[in-house]
Order: sequence, then C-alpha cells, then structure tokens
Amino acid sequence: MSINVRGTIAVLAGCLAAATGATPAFASANVPIEVPLGGVESALHTDLPELRTEAPVPIPGAPEGPSYSQDHVLPQHTLPRLPVSTDLPATEAGMTVPQLLPAERTDRIGLSTEGSPVHTLTPGASVNPPLSGPRPERLGLPQVSAPQAALGAPDVQAEPGADLAMG
Repeated sequence: MSINVRGTIAVLAGCLAAATGATPAFASANVPIEVPLGGVESALHTDLPELRTEAPVPIPGAPEGPSYSQDHVLPQHTLPRLPVSTDLPATEAGMTVPQLLPAERTDRIGLSTEGSPVHTLTPGASVNPPLSGPRPERLGLPQVSAPQAALGAPDVQAEPGADLAMG
C-alpha cells in the first residue's frame, strides 16, 4: 500500500471520527432509575412491586441579558435569571394486597403519575449604587439617590398529577 493511500485513509478516518464526535450524544432527556426492593422483600417476607421510573435531566436555557438605563449606573439584571426546563416522566407502580374483608374485592393497589413539562426561572438580582450617572444639568456630576436592590423571584410552572387506584 503506498503512502498516499495510507494518508488518504488516515484523513478519511479522522474526518469520520470528527463527524461522529460532533453529533450530539444526548439520547434521552431522562435518566432511568430502578429501586431495588429485594432486601425489603426478604425482611418482610412479602412480595413487593418493581418500581421503575426516570429522573428528569434539567436543560438550562439562555439567561436574560443585562439591560441598561440612563437612571442607573450599573446595568439591570446584574445576576441574570436562568430558565431551566425538563419533563417529569410518567411513573406507574402497582402491588397486590391481601383481602382483609371477605366482602371486599380489593386485591390490587396502584399509583400512576402523568408526565408533564416543567419550566423554571432561577432567582435574579439587580443593584443600583447611591449615585446616579453623570447629569448634564449638574455639569457632569452625579446625583445622590437612595441605593436600590431588587430580587427576581424564582418561578416554577408545571402540571403534575397522580392517581391512586384500588381494584
């Protein structure tokens, strides 16, 4: 094999590796979780359900940028609010229960939750020192004012729900 062919294969392999490395490896927005209950089953001498769900992975968005005003020396939203969004996964768990009363036909209890999107905003902060910017009417001198501090409250928006059923 000549050196040109080897070089071409090496360049082609490098481009292929770079192309596959550039693709996103983010396959799912949730991380699967399985709760091991084997020790509880042996300690209580009963059958317990398998509990599987997924943990949401928060995905941060772009923060709000600072805004400038003539009345403030420092920009507003000094500590920007960061939006974060994710999806709460649907979860189901069920378990057989012994019949406590002969007249009752309840032999299973189940819990299910629906998936729902979650949108949040982290807290933010703005400050303004006790001096204003240069004032032309005061020959470029700043004006003394009361110091100001503001906090942006955190915000959470979701529609979670759950159903508990006996049957």
